[in-house]
Amino acid sequence: MVGDDVRRLVEAQAQARVSDDLAAFASYMTPQAVLQLGGNGAGPRPLPRARRFSILDITRQGDAVGAVVRFRGIGASYELRTTWQRIDGAWKATDASVPAESVRVSWWRRLLGAGTEPPARPARRDLS
Repeated sequence: MVGDDVRRLVEAQAQARVSDDLAAFASYMTPQAVLQLGGNGAGPRPLPRARRFSILDITRQGDAVGAVVRFRGIGASYELRTTWQRIDGAWKATDASVPAESVRVSWWRRLLGAGTEPPARPARRDLS
């Protein structure tokens, strides 16, 4: 069944993300889908390190299959939404996004300001 094939691919891609193997993670996607995530799966702001995942939904959408995976890390979680299509006989994620409303940061991270803007770097000084 098509759904089982795609489910195995979605699980393998999610496991690559949890293993922090971004090359393997990206190999399941078209170059355009990788670019939609900022080229490295990070988007405009780096995503928290994923420690585990759960597949929330896999739905047939005509010739495509949509998948929603929730990744959880220390202090934050987010959803990755992908659309999979058969390209040259192989399933690839052709569309990928992390909706801003799906990103959840733990109360203690919000309180401490961790995971927000990086600290400002001091101005460069030349040594004399």
